[in-house]
Amino acid sequence: MPRPHPLAEPVPTVKLAARLWRDYLGRYWPMLAFSLLAMAVYAASASVIPLGVEWINSAFMGGSGRFSARAEDVILLGPMLILALGAINAGAQYLQARFSLSAALSALRDLQRAMFARFVGLDFAQMRAEASGQIISRFSNDALVLRETLTRAATAVRDALTLVGLCAMMIYYDWLLFLIVAVAYPALGWPVARIGKYLRRQSGEAQTQAGEIAALVGEAVAGARTVKTYQLEDYERARADAAFETRLRLLKGLAFARAANEPFIFLVGSVALAVVVAAVAWRISEGALDGPQFVSFIIALLLVSQPARGLGTLSAVVQEGVAAFERMLHLIDAEPSVVDRPGARPLAVAAGAISFRDVRFSYRAGAPALDGFSLEVPPGATVALVGESGAGKSTVFNLLPRLYDVEAGEILIDGQNIAETTLASLRAAIAVVSQDAHLFDDTIRANIAIGRPGAREEEIVAAAQAAAADEFIRALPDGYDARVGEHGAKLSGGQRQRVALARAFLKNAPILLLDEPTSALDAESEAKIQAALARLTKGRTTLVIAHRLATIRAADLIAVMEKGRVVERGTHDALMARGGVYARLAALQLAAPAEA
Repeated sequence: MPRPHPLAEPVPTVKLAARLWRDYLGRYWPMLAFSLLAMAVYAASASVIPLGVEWINSAFMGGSGRFSARAEDVILLGPMLILALGAINAGAQYLQARFSLSAALSALRDLQRAMFARFVGLDFAQMRAEASGQIISRFSNDALVLRETLTRAATAVRDALTLVGLCAMMIYYDWLLFLIVAVAYPALGWPVARIGKYLRRQSGEAQTQAGEIAALVGEAVAGARTVKTYQLEDYERARADAAFETRLRLLKGLAFARAANEPFIFLVGSVALAVVVAAVAWRISEGALDGPQFVSFIIALLLVSQPARGLGTLSAVVQEGVAAFERMLHLIDAEPSVVDRPGARPLAVAAGAISFRDVRFSYRAGAPALDGFSLEVPPGATVALVGESGAGKSTVFNLLPRLYDVEAGEILIDGQNIAETTLASLRAAIAVVSQDAHLFDDTIRANIAIGRPGAREEEIVAAAQAAAADEFIRALPDGYDARVGEHGAKLSGGQRQRVALARAFLKNAPILLLDEPTSALDAESEAKIQAALARLTKGRTTLVIAHRLATIRAADLIAVMEKGRVVERGTHDALMARGGVYARLAALQLAAPAEA
């Protein structure tokens, strides 16, 4: 998945906002319409407050230019007016928040769904290219920042409507005074915009760095055994300290910019208010305003300050949210390269014969992992791939289910080029059991059922029995409903492996890939798994990556690999008699216990 260059020109805010509306927010327009209606009621109720104050003051100051209320009227109607305006204002504010938040949170959920759906649909290479911390950061930190922006944006619309209503009220009282306000307050705009741009840039860097910290912590957790046995605590602390220092610098920059934003607005607003107060005194001396109107104008001006301040700080929040949304779009817009080709047909597996014909592949330029790899795997046979680390065995396993596409050559199953078949049908025909059996943090039943979603209970149990797992599962307090923990941490290595085997039994695929399935197991677990493997491989075309002679001896064919190609092939006895590469590897394995 391509990562944006840190110096790349950011997408214009207007364009990103349009994308956010078109793809996510727009579908919730009824909620937003109700929210807008509530905002209008809120703004109207806030705007008539100065008129209510003028009416009340007219009873205390001997009348005004528009009202001449009596004190007797205010005793009863004054409190009722205040309570009515307060109730309308509060109710409208609640409904506005409820509808706008529902729309914003629903849109955010859709964004996270889209990100996750795109992420799991990416190529294996793309998924591995992006650090896990960066991916997690987009679902957590970036989503949180965008949620704050969407929430504030709804409030900003309300503030804008309120601002318009109060400005109309000030024009109603004295248009000249309003012109003075209109000239004084826009002085805030330019520096606030500058602060907003800075915050967008800094926020993007901060979110990226948050992902790096998440990745660092994830590495420390995953590699806890290595950290302890190699005494890497100081090394890990130093790495973390450097990351936290960088985090502190970025967050300080953001915090200081935010801290300067609102006080600056308040300072300039105070200067503007001082100018307005002087102008009001002048207008009263000229007879343009009376006492109640003066008080009402000042109240309107003071009420304006809250929505004006909210709109003034909005730019900073919007820029941070835009930066977060842009990062989320980098994931949503990523396109997988391993896809069904035009005219791809479903794979039809009859016997399960596999042919690798002069296959070439490199993970990076100039370092071929497979360099002319050719191998014929007879249908129903078990073929073991043998070779030193880096010989290309795992690459063969990656290419067969098209986790990567070959660069040259072709791979055929029953004479069909897998590049011309659909990915779904190809991967449905292959079951994989690896040395590091991955279990999801769910129940044992759910982990086995991954092999065939929708399988009946009796089928799941039968698969577990075939994998020699049923006995230990039933011994657990919750049986098949027992949760396995993160990565299957609540089970032993042998138990995890047998659950993974049960999954493969349930899938019942004609082609089986076994990647060191008995490595790092105790003798008892290995014996049970070997027996289960014998049942699983029967009648299936099986490719095995193995080093142990017990596994290799049972293979129908052994392919010895060096530097990405097959250098020897044959049965165990034939290869031992030849005295070549395989015989040397076998001799080294047999000698290892004696040397130990």
